[in-house]
Amino acid sequence: MAKSSNARMGTFAVFGVAVLVNLVLSIFLLDQVRRTRQEVSDLSRELASKQDVAMLRPLRVNEILERRCTRCHTDQRFAKLTGMGRPEILETIQRMREHPGSNIPSSEVREIQAALLVFRCIACHGEGVLSQIVLMPPEDRVRFLRDKVRMPDSGFRTDQVGELLRAFETLVDRPKN
Repeated sequence: MAKSSNARMGTFAVFGVAVLVNLVLSIFLLDQVRRTRQEVSDLSRELASKQDVAMLRPLRVNEILERRCTRCHTDQRFAKLTGMGRPEILETIQRMREHPGSNIPSSEVREIQAALLVFRCIACHGEGVLSQIVLMPPEDRVRFLRDKVRMPDSGFRTDQVGELLRAFETLVDRPKN
């Protein structure tokens, strides 16, 4: 009987220790859950907006044109771009390459052409908005550009949406300098 009583006491002791360890671990787990919830609720104030993300890598249309075009041309010269499509812009760039001192490498022609095409958008939208367009899923980007092209002051024809989309893609894919 004494053995059985000692065995029960040992079992109760093991059971008591197990309950105590379980209680300590439960308190630890609840504390971790509370801390994680607090961190998650603080996160919403720290998350970047699409505008913030877009500005991390803006399209830099003005930078491209300033680097290659504004040395010789004023803003008034760029105003003549209204109505020009991709082929006309390419022809203009090729003509500019023939000018002495232009030093436009053939590797930059596509980038300059894309920048000139997208340049018209800057009249109404800043580079941040243009960069946000890049973040849109492709179908939303097409829909957005189609809606904007229909605007009377856009300077684009509806058949130029494809050209404009390719111009955005060119500017996004360009290597960083």
